[in-house]
Amino acid sequence: MPNSTSRTDRCFTRREPLADYLACADYVSSSALRRFSRSGQTALSAMRPMQVPKEATLGDALHALLLEPERFDETFFTTHDTVTTPPPPDPETLMGRTWLSRKDCTALEAMRDSVLRYTRSPLADWLERGEREISIYWTDDAGGRWKARPDCLCDDVVVELKTTTDIRPNHFLKSRKRFGYDLQAAHYVDGVRHLTGRSPRFVYVAVESVRPHAVWVLEPELELLSQVAANLQALRERFRTELAALSAEPAPASTEFA
Repeated sequence: MPNSTSRTDRCFTRREPLADYLACADYVSSSALRRFSRSGQTALSAMRPMQVPKEATLGDALHALLLEPERFDETFFTTHDTVTTPPPPDPETLMGRTWLSRKDCTALEAMRDSVLRYTRSPLADWLERGEREISIYWTDDAGGRWKARPDCLCDDVVVELKTTTDIRPNHFLKSRKRFGYDLQAAHYVDGVRHLTGRSPRFVYVAVESVRPHAVWVLEPELELLSQVAANLQALRERFRTELAALSAEPAPASTEFA
């Protein structure tokens, strides 16, 4: 087992690669709940172990550059070719890494610098002092087993980094609804509450992936999070009920041929 720190028998943390977190099917993530809610997947299908995407996105690269710089060179192959759009390296050179062009690298560095220069909140301090990409596993009072992996947890603040093409509030609100960000927020808050015994603040850090790479730090309204938390509990109950029913179904009878 990876390095593990236990607070109680019902909640513990692990420092582990993302691949190990995704592969753990004994605990349910907010992504699995969203798949169950929106994609029509059964509870069992939604719980299937996930894999790290083979093709990482610019958002994945920013996460690694800001939160796990030691993983950046292992995951990404960068080039500083003077040609604006050179051909990608051959597979032997990439060795399974995702290629980032000079244009990509320039954008990533500008996005990182925008985040670290942000002064309207103690964002840089949170990112420097906080626990980054730590996996939280917990069991609730109803026996549900859940997991979460906040981008950064500093004191009683959960920081979640999101990239967007348009930082205007109305556009980001649409993204929150479309991708279920607030459900994820309520799920993460619940996990941290089980870990620390306190209800943390939750903040989104939205970063534009296009110039001027503006940054917006947003803390969802408490009333909204309370409503989403109630919806989350109802969704978890539906998930547990279906999972229990599927687990109780008898196996299909085998057919014997003479």
